[in-house]
Amino acid sequence: MEIIDVWEANLLEQMDAITVLRRSFPIVAIDTEFSGFLRFTPRRAAEECRYRDLKYNVDNLCIIQLGIALFDDAGNHPGMAWQINFSDFDPDVDPCSPASIDLLKNSGIDVQRNRCEGISSVRYAALIREKLFGHHGGAFVTFHGSYDVGYLIKLLTGGRPLPETSGEFITAASGIFNERLYDVKYMARFCPGLLGGEVSLMKLASMLNVEADGVAHQAGFDSLVTGLTFQEMHKRWAVMDGRDSMILYGLENVCHEIKSASSLGPLRRPWTLPPGRFMIPPPTVCRPLAFPSPYFGGGGGGGGHSPVPLLPPPTRLIGWFPPVPLQHSFGGPCVVFM
Repeated sequence: MEIIDVWEANLLEQMDAITVLRRSFPIVAIDTEFSGFLRFTPRRAAEECRYRDLKYNVDNLCIIQLGIALFDDAGNHPGMAWQINFSDFDPDVDPCSPASIDLLKNSGIDVQRNRCEGISSVRYAALIREKLFGHHGGAFVTFHGSYDVGYLIKLLTGGRPLPETSGEFITAASGIFNERLYDVKYMARFCPGLLGGEVSLMKLASMLNVEADGVAHQAGFDSLVTGLTFQEMHKRWAVMDGRDSMILYGLENVCHEIKSASSLGPLRRPWTLPPGRFMIPPPTVCRPLAFPSPYFGGGGGGGGHSPVPLLPPPTRLIGWFPPVPLQHSFGGPCVVFM
């Protein structure tokens, strides 16, 4: 399995390749790597305490990599996975946990190269949203994924603060993932012989005899292992049950509450909502594109077409965001069934 590093120079090429391959490999495993933790949550903390720490960490720290691995329903893959390298984190000035950065460096992530050659989550959020999340239907799977979900929400909403409460956070995630999000660590709790899921991703993969070549704590490899682990669990125990959707490990109670409310109707909605009610502003892309593309900060689309906006116009979001104007800045694994 080849892990392809995605930088600013090859971003459009690789995102187009992913879009084409998804027609044959509609399951997309996603993992994030980020700059650590400023607050550490006690193991037995209440859910609101867990969420307050999650929000504080995600709001104040940076995504470093986004890993993507593709599969089909039979568990086949195209022989490659991707890791998008972000330039947001400046190791000289940005807050981080040094131990986490050392771990990423020891795993082969070059944070200085990311800073120089990586992509800005602010600049390319609209493109990532269109290519990876601008599709109807599907299901998403994560491993212990509250932080992965948090960083994806932050990325897709232009770096805005996360919702104030865990309930609003899960409601936002339901809109983004179309209420089809699965957490492998939570589901492992109900699979015999997996120690209630209270193990790491790599330990769980080993228990299931999942094998993959690569380096742990790089997003491309971790997304691959997450996808393979989920496939093996599904093959043995048919884990993709609707009862387990939208239940994140560590936030189970609030997830059940939101899910119960959504089953009554008001929260159940497709990706596209009525005008003025978008959870995330929809991608606005005119085709065909002419270069220089505005994704690279260039001019219009040419050929009589209007420019492709780098960011969507300000749109009133659902009420869990602070009442501030939309800034012109955008930007653990998850698995997507399309």
